[in-house]
Amino acid sequence: MSSQNSIYTTDGAQILKDGNAIDQNGVNALNTFGIDNSSLMQDWNIKIVREFIGNLREEPVTGNAVRDSKNQWLHPLQQIVETHRQQGRVTILCPFGWVDTDGNQQLLTGLNPSEQLFFEAYKERMQAIANQFKGQSDVWLELWNEPYAFDDSNGYTHEMWLKDQLEMIQNIRETGFDNIILVPGNSQGQSEDAILVYGDQITTAYDNIVFDLHAYENWLINTNETTIQNRFVKLKNANFPIIFGEIGVINTSGLMQVQDFLKVANRAKIPTLGWLWKKDQNDQNALMDGQGNPNDLNNNSWGTTFFNFLTD
Repeated sequence: MSSQNSIYTTDGAQILKDGNAIDQNGVNALNTFGIDNSSLMQDWNIKIVREFIGNLREEPVTGNAVRDSKNQWLHPLQQIVETHRQQGRVTILCPFGWVDTDGNQQLLTGLNPSEQLFFEAYKERMQAIANQFKGQSDVWLELWNEPYAFDDSNGYTHEMWLKDQLEMIQNIRETGFDNIILVPGNSQGQSEDAILVYGDQITTAYDNIVFDLHAYENWLINTNETTIQNRFVKLKNANFPIIFGEIGVINTSGLMQVQDFLKVANRAKIPTLGWLWKKDQNDQNALMDGQGNPNDLNNNSWGTTFFNFLTD
């Protein structure tokens, strides 16, 4: 089923498809490096795919695959979108990194966006992507992956968050792109504090805004169903549409438990996307082993746990 003609919008805390609240989850994927045409995403009931763009400067939007300055093949975004569209999936395009003309990659996580030397060039590339996908409502665009330091250091303030997000949204909206835009939280995307303080200034100024939070240490360590539920309720009471663009079992602090979080997310019907759709049993966050089965090696049975979350 194609979702090309479906219209995705927001209304208060809800994300809507053709006027009806969605109850859809998904994964993060790496199709920019090679498009996966397998039927496994259907088997896992994946409805939303957040695509990693590690080289925003050279990533092709249309046309053919290109070999970039890091000597990697990059596949065009439009082709990736169409692959997902054929199966009725939403595609979120998210920049994760910038590669300079010498082939040096700077990952975006933890950075203050507007302070980067490449920020103006970055905005130009985001406009090019927005121009291509405006009118394709099943393509959502994320402003930046995991900005600002995890501990809110490096000069971070909520006012900086607000200024940067508004500048990046305006940059995209002035192309005529009215699809959903994902706005990341602060603290490398894990904190909702800035959203609760200033989110209403964004949703008042712009339609079709969804806030993206990432569930790692900030949500998974020293928490339980009750504490997680309380945070969800605060966001819902503030009337903000939320997506959890990443959840995984291992991060800088080591292996974590995800069951309490997934129970609450399931009840709240907040879209939640697993990290990472990849066949590699040696990567504890990879959802699949080399044969495409759920990867449960040394990772709290992450593959089976998330498969069950998606398919129950």
